[in-house]
Amino acid sequence: MARLHLKDIRKSFGETRVLTGVSLDIADGEFVSLVGPSGCGKSTLLRIIAGLETQDSGRFEIDEQRVDGVRAADRNLSMVFQSYALYPHLSVGENIAVPLNMRQLNALQRLPVIGPFLPGARGRRRAIHAQVARAAEMLDITHLLGRKPGQLSGGQRQRVAVGRALVREPAAFLLDEPLSNLDAKLRVHMRAEIAQLHRWLGATFIYVTHDQVEAMTMSDRIAVMLDGELLQVGAPSEVYERPADIRVAEFIGSPKINILPAATAADGSIACLGTETRMAVRGAEVRASQLGVRPEGLHLSREPADFTGEILHLENLGPELYVQLRLQGCDAPATLRADAALLPQLAVGQSVHLSFRRDRALAFDNDGKAVETRLLDRTPQTTPASGIKPEQGIAPDLGEERRAAHV
Repeated sequence: MARLHLKDIRKSFGETRVLTGVSLDIADGEFVSLVGPSGCGKSTLLRIIAGLETQDSGRFEIDEQRVDGVRAADRNLSMVFQSYALYPHLSVGENIAVPLNMRQLNALQRLPVIGPFLPGARGRRRAIHAQVARAAEMLDITHLLGRKPGQLSGGQRQRVAVGRALVREPAAFLLDEPLSNLDAKLRVHMRAEIAQLHRWLGATFIYVTHDQVEAMTMSDRIAVMLDGELLQVGAPSEVYERPADIRVAEFIGSPKINILPAATAADGSIACLGTETRMAVRGAEVRASQLGVRPEGLHLSREPADFTGEILHLENLGPELYVQLRLQGCDAPATLRADAALLPQLAVGQSVHLSFRRDRALAFDNDGKAVETRLLDRTPQTTPASGIKPEQGIAPDLGEERRAAHV
């Protein structure tokens, strides 16, 4: 197991700055995901940790020992690549055994013909075989040990790559988008398997992904990166509910958060699309110019409420419904998450009333930084309703109980 410490890591390729001073501490046994869009620098940072790239400046420590300049083979880190990097001419068992052969057998003992008969080779090979068998049993690939990679599915190859990393008993596991080549159903399954493997091993995992769902569902903490900068590090729930930057708020969450124009009055009260929100900023010098409302924080209402909108598109996902709307006074479309039972009452082109959860709304200043707010009034915004006649043409407010179920 290992604690990792990165301090002010910077990296450029020619004139292109890839990392602009990244600092991160990873605790022993922690699962940390580096998440961000393609080109944000997360894979470069992982390769620097692995020793496959060298930073221009900054320091990297493993268990308080500086390892800058230490070659990859001597860092005791195992890496699982996006392409799995399996040897096509070797069997599954031989692929898993590669790092053990390199570590436990000398050059002569690794020779294919005479190597097994050299002094000490037989005992070491038996030990390697036992380690490979244990890893295969753990990953449920014992029946695949004799096959070649070309005879395996994507999920099976992914398990073999994990098994090869596992047998090294490394200080930390580095995983570079290992699920990106799998179909959607298999990705869900493998997410659970990797999370379970982490719990079983108690090892340090650093996981790189552009898929926020992977990061949110598997990690103890997530580190959000953009343009070579580390924007925020925290537990998934913290980053989702309290993003420090509007770029974090827009990247984390699906569907994407709704960003609405806002204005702050002299007394600190906030208005949004001409509606007094009964919210105010904390601090005399603070101003909120944008309001963020998650799709589950926006609700259809029977009575005139905060906003009025026109339905642009309906997406029925089975248990829930995504409603895309054009709000009066807002250029960008907004998205609402609702119960799929409301689908018969809604239609494209229909005009609807909407309310929003003030206790879940997020405020940002002109620079996109989060602004702390307070509620001026806790009076319920709308009267909960359980049903509505189709001919009324407007869906009911979901009520506090159903709202809670959607959060």
